[in-house]
Amino acid sequence: MIALVILLMGVPSAGAQGDDAAQKKAAAEAAFRRGKELLATDAPAACEAFKQSMQLDPQFGTQYNLALCYVQIGRLASGWGELTELAAKDTNAARRADAAKRAKALEPRLVRLLIVIEDKVPGMVVMRDDSDVTAFMGVATPVDPGMSKLSATAPGYKPWTIDVTIAGEGSTITVDVPPLEKAPEPVTPPDGGKDVFRQAPPPAVVDRDPGKGRRRLGLIVGGVGVVGLGAGIVFGLGAQSSFGAADEACGGDVSDCRGDTRAAQEDVDSASSKALLANIGFGVGAAALVGGAVLYLTAPKAIEQATVTPTFGEGSAGVVVRGRF
Repeated sequence: MIALVILLMGVPSAGAQGDDAAQKKAAAEAAFRRGKELLATDAPAACEAFKQSMQLDPQFGTQYNLALCYVQIGRLASGWGELTELAAKDTNAARRADAAKRAKALEPRLVRLLIVIEDKVPGMVVMRDDSDVTAFMGVATPVDPGMSKLSATAPGYKPWTIDVTIAGEGSTITVDVPPLEKAPEPVTPPDGGKDVFRQAPPPAVVDRDPGKGRRRLGLIVGGVGVVGLGAGIVFGLGAQSSFGAADEACGGDVSDCRGDTRAAQEDVDSASSKALLANIGFGVGAAALVGGAVLYLTAPKAIEQATVTPTFGEGSAGVVVRGRF
């Protein structure tokens, strides 16, 4: 008994099914009447009402009114399609004949779209807005006027799109779909993208004494300074000796020369030249000695202790240097 009750509860009753159908018919009738009322003031809304009525309860009379409404708002291809179907299926002879007559009269006014594919590739799909029109290739198909987006796609090829303006009663709009361009081949890593063991790169060479060259330069510059100071001392002593010789030539005092004036003058000139060279030597030597000391003392110190650790991972590699500087 319990199983029987459950079974009966799970099956809709004939009365429930009848109520649902009746509700749909009532809603369809209401939508149809709304369409008739809106036809004179808001034709696009009237067409939507007729379309809704057809979805709820398809009737030839509703389809006939929908077709005439489409023609009224300029959707000639849609109206022609509905009328053509009525001319073949309508059970009302008078309406069927009228539909055939109206459809024939619309044919010269229809705008047709002809899509031509220059080079069809395997798997190619052509879309007009949201509709697949691949099967209509090469057929001048009646379409409603307006803007449409055409697109062509195929595996392994770049997609192609174009915006088309469909207008002009009685005209045929031809669109040539060019050969699709090959899409670039996807690059697959040798390991298929998986993280596998990789051989570590050789350790990078680390300069353990980066200041060595600077200290060497400091020593060279300092050596030039020492040479300069030595030259200054040598020329200084020579100048002092030449001044002593001038004093002797003058009889003891060059400022009160009573002896060989000419010889004394030559010694004075020699002493002056040597003194000038001594000053230059002292100046250059002192500057070079100071510069060399600065270079040497400010050079980076050698690494006392360092470790080099290679690192590697997905698409990268490097080293980490640790130490005291």
